[in-house]
Amino acid sequence: MRSKMFGLSLAILGLAACGKTPPEPASQTSETSETSQQKKITHDTRPRTLIVARASEPEWLNPVAGHQHADSDLAMFRGLFKVNARNELVSDMARDWQVTPDGRIYTIGLRSGIKWHDGQPFTSQDVKFTLETIQHPKNHSGFRKNLSAIREVEAIDALTVKIHLDKPFAPLLSKLRMGLIPKHVLEGKDFNTDKFNSTSPVGTGPFKLKEWKRGEYLILEANPDFYDGRPKLDQVIYKFLPDPNVRLVQLKKGEVDVAEIKPRQIAAIKPGDNIHLEIVDTADYRVMMFNLRDPLFRDIRVRQAIQYATDRKALVQGALLGHGYPAYGPLQYNKISAPELTGPDDDPKKSEDLLATAGWVRGIDGIFVKNGQKLSFPLTVPANDPVRQDLAALLADQLHRAGIEVRIQVRDMSGIKIPTLPAYVLGGGIPGEPDEDVYAYFSSSNGERGSNYSGYHNPRVDDLLERGRITLDPEARKAIYQQLQTALIEDPPYNYLVYLKHIYGVRKGVSGFSPRVFGHGTSPLWNIEQWDVERNP
Repeated sequence: MRSKMFGLSLAILGLAACGKTPPEPASQTSETSETSQQKKITHDTRPRTLIVARASEPEWLNPVAGHQHADSDLAMFRGLFKVNARNELVSDMARDWQVTPDGRIYTIGLRSGIKWHDGQPFTSQDVKFTLETIQHPKNHSGFRKNLSAIREVEAIDALTVKIHLDKPFAPLLSKLRMGLIPKHVLEGKDFNTDKFNSTSPVGTGPFKLKEWKRGEYLILEANPDFYDGRPKLDQVIYKFLPDPNVRLVQLKKGEVDVAEIKPRQIAAIKPGDNIHLEIVDTADYRVMMFNLRDPLFRDIRVRQAIQYATDRKALVQGALLGHGYPAYGPLQYNKISAPELTGPDDDPKKSEDLLATAGWVRGIDGIFVKNGQKLSFPLTVPANDPVRQDLAALLADQLHRAGIEVRIQVRDMSGIKIPTLPAYVLGGGIPGEPDEDVYAYFSSSNGERGSNYSGYHNPRVDDLLERGRITLDPEARKAIYQQLQTALIEDPPYNYLVYLKHIYGVRKGVSGFSPRVFGHGTSPLWNIEQWDVERNP
């Protein structure tokens, strides 16, 4: 046996839901007036309360059910591993681990003395129960495909677990960052509907649930028995404020302590507002997704023409006000790649030549036409995301000049399935373990119920994705993923647009913000146990 730690890591993401209907939460009162909400939240004078503005609300609180809200998961639930400020994978509830030379058996020792929020001890039985629960086909977990290589999980003793794989699986340790769930609470219960998911979660994290008022807020209180020491804060309150303008107003008024800021909002923050800005480099990209089920985008020359007609530097300046970078591929700011990656960019002549080769000719209004059909398509953007809307508007203008008509549709995305849209402005990207991002989006095995929204199917890409999973040598994996990026540029499922910088407004007196290269959906509260608040009396 040999000790081994892979030099790959993953930012803390809110993972996508598995696509099935989430369990209904227990009946809860729903007052939506801002006045009643502020009475509940802002009149709390305890000195150690952090109030965080969030654009979205969790679907449920079960960390392995899969949803798009990372903050409360990380605060309440912890995994065997985590990432540090350098995006390096390190142990969390794991003490040590060993891997056999063939990469098929992982033996993981657990830290002693860890307790669940109800005081029961955390043991190897909980690890085994979590992994087997995820794998059970009746349970709605978006993590199942991540663990498909696991053949058997053994609880050797109370603090040792052995994981047997059907084949080598290089990303395994990174996958084991997910929050674990307690066997003694959920065994024999319905994983999909139990009250654990909404009103009675039990984790091992630094905070535990105090109150959840649907549509308004979630309150967590400190766990005095947290294994890394009691957190500095007494409680954390998440206020659900989908409108970015409302978030900014409440931040300026001191009704929230932390909020994400959009580039165009920076100018509204004045020196007397007692707010400091944190601007962080990220691996978080925005793309225009091509739906390859649409006949228009099945022609690779049309997709490539759109790539060449896109001026990415202009998008960075116009939509992000310079707070970002041009994007050409999914791993450009991933530790396994390099930012110097380039691709088709701002070459209208090349774009026109590709369309001419594909049989398109300019119409009298300047838009290309083929067989009486205009080169025209709808591009959907979310109604609650002004940055994506700005990107779409600028991109549509660039493509119009190149003879391509884009009809922007701003929509509330509730209940809308992305694979039904011809084109969509999508977000993604992580700084660490590359498999987490590219396999989900581009493997043909994820085309029906997974995150391969574009219906992309490329045998060469499938082969590279599988090789990236079973190859254990870090340098060999790096070469594989560099080949993958090239393949995705040549046969594009997306038109990559920009990488964002994340911008946060933080009230003075709040400490604990620790910048690192964030990914899509990454919360600045990844180290929530280190945050603190000092308020003037």
